[in-house]
Amino acid sequence: PADGRAGREVSLVLTQPDRPAGRGKRLTSPPVAELARERGLLLMQPDKLHSDELLALYAELGITTFVVAAFGQMVREPLLSDFLMINVHGSLLPEYRGAAPVERVIMDGRDETGVDIMQMEAGLDTGGVAVEARVPIHLDDDAGSVFAKLEVAGVLALFDALDAADVGTLAFTPQPAAGATYAHKITAPDRMLDPARTTRQLHDQVRALSPHVGAWLNVDGARLGLWKTAIASDAPTIVDGMPGAIWHDDQRLLIGTSDGALDVLELQPPGKRRMVAGDWLRGLRVTLERAAAPEPPQAST
Repeated sequence: PADGRAGREVSLVLTQPDRPAGRGKRLTSPPVAELARERGLLLMQPDKLHSDELLALYAELGITTFVVAAFGQMVREPLLSDFLMINVHGSLLPEYRGAAPVERVIMDGRDETGVDIMQMEAGLDTGGVAVEARVPIHLDDDAGSVFAKLEVAGVLALFDALDAADVGTLAFTPQPAAGATYAHKITAPDRMLDPARTTRQLHDQVRALSPHVGAWLNVDGARLGLWKTAIASDAPTIVDGMPGAIWHDDQRLLIGTSDGALDVLELQPPGKRRMVAGDWLRGLRVTLERAAAPEPPQAST
């Protein structure tokens, strides 16, 4: 850890099986598997954690504690009863249980999040919390920078929990019964930007999905990806508070919203790479006219 404490011995790394990925659908290992191989760690990529073969391996290795982070599989008995199962969760529980706590907390415009070291149980992120670390979310943070803050805070919090377990003082406090919320997985509609929303809502949506997912806006019938934005403070009247109106020159692109304008800093035109807005605008040969709300899904017949 960053505070100088000695590292821990890792007896076994468990992660998801290799899966097809990318346009070519090549079989690709999870990053955790790649790192485990680089470090020479014992690696398994099972479909299930509780097979007889794996249970025998856990016993052979003398494993007593599992640390789980964004694993993507439900952990079941007998693991929950037979081992200390510690989960590193990226929110301040009981808020933002579930798959996408970082993205959802930014989308909601919150100014703080954190990491909870919790005990795994049968429910989804419902176990007691042993250690909590808080981190701020600034207006210019995106999901990438918040993940980086949580990584540092999470390692320190995890080592606090493991140190307490070593001396028999690890204790889990039940989560409050009230106030639980769920951070559902990001889906296609979450990426669609609607200029009828407020500037802050759109800015939060863009930064919540950057740099790993990406939001997009319908501009003159084409999908324009937005990766970095700011809240415009000096928008001209033709776009200020005019949802969907567009103003641009060869340096700057402003999108009208319900209460102001969104300043587009980094974007991705259809079929092209991510770039600074000015780089694209200087090569643009047409005048952008209108940003529209996403098309509603077609009813199935």
